[in-house]
Amino acid sequence: MNAHKLITALMGLVLPTLVLGQPTINKFFDLAPAYDAGLAIRPTTGGGYALFGYQVQSVGGKPDAFMLRVDSEGNAISHHTYGAPTTDDRFGRGIIPLPNGWLAAGTRGGAGWIVRVSTTGQAMWEQTYPDVTRFNQLLPLPNGHYLGVGFGSGYLVLTQISPDGLVVWHKNYAPLPEGIDAYLTESGRACIIMGRDRVSKIHLGTQQVVWSRIVDFPNLPPGAPEVSRLVGIAPVGNGLFALIGSAYRELPTSLYTAHYAAVWNERGEQRWSRYFRGSERSDYDENEGFCVTPMPNSQNILFVGKTGNNISVTRTDLNGNVIEQKAIATPGPVYSAALIRHGSNYAMTGGVLVGNVGTFFYRSGGNALSMQVAEPTEQPNTLPAEHWDLQHEPALARAWITAQAQHPREATFRLWALDGSLAREMRIWLMEGENRFPIDLSGLHNGPYWLSEDGSPTPPKLLLIQR
Repeated sequence: MNAHKLITALMGLVLPTLVLGQPTINKFFDLAPAYDAGLAIRPTTGGGYALFGYQVQSVGGKPDAFMLRVDSEGNAISHHTYGAPTTDDRFGRGIIPLPNGWLAAGTRGGAGWIVRVSTTGQAMWEQTYPDVTRFNQLLPLPNGHYLGVGFGSGYLVLTQISPDGLVVWHKNYAPLPEGIDAYLTESGRACIIMGRDRVSKIHLGTQQVVWSRIVDFPNLPPGAPEVSRLVGIAPVGNGLFALIGSAYRELPTSLYTAHYAAVWNERGEQRWSRYFRGSERSDYDENEGFCVTPMPNSQNILFVGKTGNNISVTRTDLNGNVIEQKAIATPGPVYSAALIRHGSNYAMTGGVLVGNVGTFFYRSGGNALSMQVAEPTEQPNTLPAEHWDLQHEPALARAWITAQAQHPREATFRLWALDGSLAREMRIWLMEGENRFPIDLSGLHNGPYWLSEDGSPTPPKLLLIQR
């Protein structure tokens, strides 16, 4: 994208700033010589934010956990580190705000770790948990206790912890995989836990598994075995939750990557799943999903990831229809991102490569992501592509669609069999310019098929499958 197009694309992010008189903030912090990245962000009582993550002083050195406090303009107020020079110490995304500080969870020296941090950043107390390797998430319970979700002895572990850090109960849920992220159901009596490729519901009263489901990554182009993974989960209201992940498939000469997105209900039933930003890339970390953020209206969902050097934000409704898609420019390649909604602003932290990987802070100018449901969408969801073409690769059981679009929009392609039955359906988000994406033809019977695009002036194209 040239400079003019980039500026035009970002106007949707900046326009509300002009209305509210509040600038968008995008800052980079070099907290340590070798590496640092924010993994969680929380608002502070003074109108600023606290960023939590870990940093490494030298290549090959041991990481330390950190908290960086910034004001509402992103100016650093204080920077504190936690841990010891000889141990591997990290905070994850498990940060709970308290009236006078936070509880921060992670790992220290190969054990689960919780630190009680004051408002000004001092460690008031800390506790390690030898039966846990690491806590990836920490959730507040209705009884005033906390639930640590993580990894221990190779499997998912849950630990209920009292307000002063003592273990109330601890359980290993072998063979369920490591708990990467989780949330409490509205009643507080159960939690939904996400692993790398599995989602499970556990009743906290009985401590028993209610259900556990493998999450499939369907319809990737044929190639080497897929190595996809889930990375984030969030409740979106009405007994539903959203998932985001990274989908990968090694092709003969390249790599196909995409953001995986899905919505399930709390009975363990998938409502829909789809891919965003699907494209061929040269490496795994060029196109990833990072986090999912529900909208306050309980009708829309933000799926956050990266594409190239930019942060990608895709807004959908609860049925998976794309409403809009934005790109947020960063100083360099992005390696993580965590987005929250705070009042009328969005705030985000993560890691970005500028010389070395450092911590970035982003705060929108008002509703600068243009993500309010009341705002009109610039383009209808299903306008046709101006032109598209088809290339068949019979030996690989796939075909490629190349579509030209004047504006970002969603397009629906359908593959029809000779008897009029629908063989494939793909909803693809087209970016301005040329777009190229595959259709998986494996499992289809020999014979003629026709590919069409809803409302397109391009006539249907014949696809002859012969094996």
